[in-house]
Amino acid sequence: MVFFLILLNLVFFITTLISGGFSVPILLRLGAKFGPLIISGEWQRLLLCMFLHGSIWHLFFNMYALYNLGRLAEGVYGAKKFFIIYIITGIGGSLLSLLMNYSNVSVGASGAIFGLAGALFASGLKYRNTSLNRLTRSLLPFILINLIIGFVTPVVDNGAHIGGLLSGMLLGYLVSPGESWFSWKKKAEEIIQWAMVVFIAVSVITFFIPNALQKSSIDSVITFHNQMQNYIWVAQNGNPPPVDLLENLPIPDREAREIKNKMLEYSSSQIKNAAILQEIEIDFMEWRDRILKKYEGLIYEKDS
Repeated sequence: MVFFLILLNLVFFITTLISGGFSVPILLRLGAKFGPLIISGEWQRLLLCMFLHGSIWHLFFNMYALYNLGRLAEGVYGAKKFFIIYIITGIGGSLLSLLMNYSNVSVGASGAIFGLAGALFASGLKYRNTSLNRLTRSLLPFILINLIIGFVTPVVDNGAHIGGLLSGMLLGYLVSPGESWFSWKKKAEEIIQWAMVVFIAVSVITFFIPNALQKSSIDSVITFHNQMQNYIWVAQNGNPPPVDLLENLPIPDREAREIKNKMLEYSSSQIKNAAILQEIEIDFMEWRDRILKKYEGLIYEKDS
């Protein structure tokens, strides 16, 4: 299961490279955690951000930790419990990051990795007179050092680390190591594992298929905003934009398409109706307000 998760991270990494690299617009388009977009309905980011990374070194260090810590955790809990702990604690890290760093864009597997460390540490405390206790006590320096680094390094999302750690400690206390003895527990673990798989699949499908059809990005939002704002201004001064320029204007969403179509109708008509132009401006301002709120902290209104 460790190698499956590493492979999944590599697939997202290669997709990032093919899509154009590690810029904020690319990472956001692929599912990076960003509070305003999550609150606006893109809940899939809470999961997808776990498999994205901001650089090859970011990926390397996280996969190195996942390989070593993941093999230990899978050996202690078994493949099913390990996978469940990884996904749940990764989401736990994303949720606390959402609260602590609402307007920050963040990616990475470190929340789930901290979750594994927290689970092992809590299990070691629970079973004091076992080899697990002696083994997992060695994780304390790893946890403390990385938390300190997170507090002193602004670019590190310590909210994800703490959220993963706390949710991992909770699961580590509740989940017993090794294979479950009772058949109902085995069945429940299998159901939860497959529920996690289905959740991943649904998240990927519902996030990427609409985005692929819409082909929206921050870049297209900014382009539409700036161009349409200029077109409205010149139209108000008696110079409606040429139809060919309007037709080539990128469309980031359905509301923008309606604004564009209205402007096309206005520009192509023989008689310029001031009421229609005013309606276009009102629709554009409402769209702009929603966009500035949705991409809070990433897109700013420029002074004219």
